[in-house]
Amino acid sequence: MNIGQLKEKIKDLPDTMEVFIGERVTEFAYGLVNTGEVRNIRFHYADDAEEDEEGEDPSVLEDVFVLTEE
Repeated sequence: MNIGQLKEKIKDLPDTMEVFIGERVTEFAYGLVNTGEVRNIRFHYADDAEEDEEGEDPSVLEDVFVLTEE
């Protein structure tokens, strides 16, 4: 992916959206980004507990922008 392609992918995304790097698929120190996409990811905030005191799931789903080598 080049800068122009990246700008096109993110042009309509909010400035506050978090950016993540996906898992590495090569063994090289640097890898070319081939994909950038919004993914809905579950984050756990309560020490990986399955439920909080009220019996509710302590995780939250968030849309984030993920760059990957794939």
